Amino acid sequence: MSDVEEPRIRCPSCGKLAPAMKYCIYCGVKLPQWAPPTVEPPEPRPSAPPSVPPTTAPPEAPPGTRPVPPAAAPGVRDEVASLMSDITSLYERKVALLDLFQSGEVSEKVFLKLYNEYSSKLGDLQRARTTKMEEMKGKLDESDSRLSEVRMRLEELEVRRKIGEIDANLYSQRAEEMRAEERELVDSVKTLTSNVDRLEKILAEKKPDEIRDLADNLRTYQNTFEKLSKEGKISKETLNTVRPGTQETLDFLDSLIRDRKEKEKNIREQLETLQTRYKLSELSIEEYERRKRELQAELDEIWG
Repeated sequence: MSDVEEPRIRCPSCGKLAPAMKYCIYCGVKLPQWAPPTVEPPEPRPSAPPSVPPTTAPPEAPPGTRPVPPAAAPGVRDEVASLMSDITSLYERKVALLDLFQSGEVSEKVFLKLYNEYSSKLGDLQRARTTKMEEMKGKLDESDSRLSEVRMRLEELEVRRKIGEIDANLYSQRAEEMRAEERELVDSVKTLTSNVDRLEKILAEKKPDEIRDLADNLRTYQNTFEKLSKEGKISKETLNTVRPGTQETLDFLDSLIRDRKEKEKNIREQLETLQTRYKLSELSIEEYERRKRELQAELDEIWG
């Protein structure tokens, strides 16, 4: 193990002391360039007490280095989290607005104004999400490609050392440079993969049962609007404005929980079958109660 302490730098995003590399090993954010600390040389001792102490100029920074800049703005991870949180908030506001309107707490004119505003903002955020995701996928492909290249070069270097083409000193120098780049690339790939995964998962902050309830409420509001339109209590313009977006959102929410709803349906069918078998005296009360508890536990786990 080396006696030289590894230089570290405070990450401007997560606040942890990370090795002074290109990217933070904890959160993946690009780090400011590290500069070694400068030490001011001691003043020379005079042979005789001088009347005026000698002045020394401040030491110059080593060539090729610069001071560490102040903390940077929040990293890409925070930007992605903020974007996805804003998308979730707009979905929630649109559903809440539908609730207020169908309950008569907001006029049709104000409802249309806000509904169109939220729909426009949501569209802008979705486009920004798509652009950011394409950008990060491109960077991820580049990082993956470069990582494969570096690893191949490391393998090639090892072979050249084994067959005596290069000596141990040259091998050690070149291998350390490549391994340092490999570590940075691995960190970069992890960070980009995490961000792409987050961008692909809309409403990731929501629990499955919250998404289910949101979809159930939206389905109720959809039926209410159809009924109000038939009764002439809302205009055709309002219905035609709300219907496409409501159905699109409902389809999207259902797609997020489709597998869970299928599991719930299957378990409820098993519960019904179990109850019928018990009524036909095919099962004892002990067997019935035991299996019923097991199925109920599975049902609770689906939306837990």
